[in-house]
Amino acid sequence: MKKLIPVLVGFLCICNSHAIMGQAFSGPVLRKIVIDPGHGGRDPGALSPDRKLREKDINLAVALYLGQEIKTHYPNIDVVYTRDKDVAVDLDKRGTMASELHADLFISIHVNSARKSTTVAVGPETWVFGGDRSQRKDDSYDVVLKENEVIKFEEDYKTKYEGFDPDNPQSMIVFNFQKEAIMRQSRILGSCIQQALREGPLRGSAKDRGMKEGGFVVLAYCSMPAVLVEMGFINSATDRRILGSADGQKKIAKQLFLGFENYMKTYAENGKYKEQKIGIKKASITTYHVQIAASKTVLPSTHTVLKSYPSIKHIICEDHIYKCKYFLGDFINAVEAQNYCDELRAGSHPDAFVIAIKDGRLVPVNP
Repeated sequence: MKKLIPVLVGFLCICNSHAIMGQAFSGPVLRKIVIDPGHGGRDPGALSPDRKLREKDINLAVALYLGQEIKTHYPNIDVVYTRDKDVAVDLDKRGTMASELHADLFISIHVNSARKSTTVAVGPETWVFGGDRSQRKDDSYDVVLKENEVIKFEEDYKTKYEGFDPDNPQSMIVFNFQKEAIMRQSRILGSCIQQALREGPLRGSAKDRGMKEGGFVVLAYCSMPAVLVEMGFINSATDRRILGSADGQKKIAKQLFLGFENYMKTYAENGKYKEQKIGIKKASITTYHVQIAASKTVLPSTHTVLKSYPSIKHIICEDHIYKCKYFLGDFINAVEAQNYCDELRAGSHPDAFVIAIKDGRLVPVNP
C-alpha cells in the first residue's frame, strides 16, 4: 500500500476535526493568520526574462507589507510567516505549519509567468484547493504544474510524496480529503481578494482572470480557509514594472489587505463575527456598488448567480416589486464603482448599473 495516502488521511482527519470543532464557519473570528511567501532559498520561483528579478524576493516583500497592514489595523490578530527571509521551506511544511499553529486563515503569495513574454498587462488570479479540477492542458493547468513542481527541490521528494506526481495535477486526488465547509470559506476569501486585486495597480488589461480551483500541494495540507494568490506576470513588461518596485509591492499588499478586510466585512454586516478592528469608529457614509440582479424573493443558495459570485450581497427594498437587489463591489467613490460596472457590462452583465447605499437603504447615486 502506498505510504502517503494513510498518513494524509490520518493527518487531514485530525486537522479537519480541529477545523470543524474550532470554527463553526458561519463567519470568521480571526485570531491567527499564516502568510506564506512562495518559494525561497535555492528555489527562486519565476524569473524575469533577464533573470535579474526573482519571484521569491517579490513574494517576501509583499508578504511582509501585507502582514504589517494587518497588524496595524487588527492588532489582536497574530500574523505568522512561513518564512521571513530568503530560506527554503518544503511545500508540505507550509500548510502543516498553519494547521499545527491552529491558524484561522492561510494566504500563499506568488508571481505568475506565461510561456511567452508580453508587453501588455496580464493581471492577477486567485486560487483555492480544488483537487482534481485542472484537467485541461491550458494556462490553468500550467499554473498548477509550475507551483507543484518545486517539490523537486526537496530532498528525497519521491519517497516523501509517494503517490503524487508533480507533473500531473490529477494525481492530487490523494489529497482531496478537505471538508466542504472549509472550501466554501476559501472560495469566499478568494473572491474577495481577487476583486480587490482587480481594483489595484495590477488589474490587467483583459477580462478578469478570476478565482480558480486547482490541485496545489501547498493548499492541500491546510485545515482552514486557504488561498494562493498569483499577483501578476513576471514576464509581462507592464506587470513587471509594478512587481519589481517597492512602491508597487506596497500597493499590491494594500489591495490584498482590502480583500482580506472585505472578507471580514462580509460577515460583519450579517452580525456573524465579533468586531475586531480597534480604534475605528463606524460612520454613516454612502457606499457605491454594482447591481447585477433583482428578484421578488431571496434567491436560494443554489442559484447560478450566488454560486458564480460567492461574495455577492443583497439589500431588501420592501416598497419595490423586485425587492431583493443583488450587487457586487464596495466603493466609497462613485467613479470607481462606475469603472467596475463598465467591466461587468463588457462581460456577462450588460445590464449592470451603479447603486448607492447609506444606512442600509438605497439612496440616489447623484443626490
